[in-house]
Amino acid sequence: MIIALLMMLVGLLASITASQLYGLRLGGVIIVPLVAVYLLRSFGTFPIFILSTVSAYISVRFVKTRIPLYGRQLFIFSIIVGSLVPIITVELLNLELGLTDNIADVEFIGSVLPGIAAYNFHRLNIEKRTNDAVLSLAVLLFLVLFGIALAITIGRTPLADALPPLLLGPESDMAATLGITVNRGSLPVLTSNRFVLFVAALGIFLSESIRTRYGLRLTGVIALPIIVFISFRNAVLLPVWVVATALAYVAIKTIHWWTLIYGRALLASAVIAGLLATAGVIPTLPIQHGLLPFFSGILAGVAAYNVHKMASAERPATVAVSVAVFVILLFTARLAVVPPPRGVLTTVTVLYLRIGGALLLPGLLMLARLEYIRPPASTVTLTNKMRQQSRNEE
Repeated sequence: MIIALLMMLVGLLASITASQLYGLRLGGVIIVPLVAVYLLRSFGTFPIFILSTVSAYISVRFVKTRIPLYGRQLFIFSIIVGSLVPIITVELLNLELGLTDNIADVEFIGSVLPGIAAYNFHRLNIEKRTNDAVLSLAVLLFLVLFGIALAITIGRTPLADALPPLLLGPESDMAATLGITVNRGSLPVLTSNRFVLFVAALGIFLSESIRTRYGLRLTGVIALPIIVFISFRNAVLLPVWVVATALAYVAIKTIHWWTLIYGRALLASAVIAGLLATAGVIPTLPIQHGLLPFFSGILAGVAAYNVHKMASAERPATVAVSVAVFVILLFTARLAVVPPPRGVLTTVTVLYLRIGGALLLPGLLMLARLEYIRPPASTVTLTNKMRQQSRNEE
């Protein structure tokens, strides 16, 4: 995990620099470093990512000229289209050729990266797109070479076991090629790709429905579904994610207060804080695989940033509703998933049902209150029409 962590930190610093100095996006705050990590883990990642990104970008361009999609709706559409290529590719290899196993459920986050990259590329001015693409590829190449150099340097030293292995684990193509694989068991398959897709789609639907109707910004596009599957694999990572999210939130509040930075730079800072907070506690916990805490740290930063983005008066509602959605996803997924012994809800008892109900109730009460004070539909429609007219005039 230490190699992936250093790659992410360098990539996020590059993203902050490109955003602050040149106004470039590099496909998104975490896109380039995370693609570099995926590439070293599986060499077939890069062509699939490029194909998915191009498909999503062409689809966004085509749809936007014919359907009045913009803003968040266009962003979600881009993610859905970009996810189709890697998901369909994995399914075809499984069903038709039998060349691969199920994608690890916690790696499902990789399927949203092409859509995010395509949307960010689409948002750039035409004159900046070439520069953004070239710089993104340059940073990606640097991070790949940097990761290989770190693997060669660290792979045969005691540092290889300082944190649970990710790029030195048994699933890593780079480690196998260099002959420096750390001997750990592979992550077991919890469920099928289709069910992972169903839970992720349910999470997106609930998150976006709540955001559209009540204006509450939850913890990321697919953060909660991924945390559900991480919790099934190792229950201790759920409190780790909560604590890392809280620490990252305090960190970016402090950074914002001192420096007044915001937007992409602050998001990158949040992810850095989440990763460092997670890495700080992992060596003391019974965790064998670096993939789980790595994504926990990234999602902690994303969650902290989304909570920070909400107005102060709305943050309690955001937290309460996010917890409620997590409980719904957790118990829904548990219907088809049998967690291993270290996972959460290995057995569903009355006590767990009561705890789930106690966590669910505040969020439901908050939604009921927001529904009660919500403006009439006619007022909302008029406001949306005025916003659309303003955008058209611009």
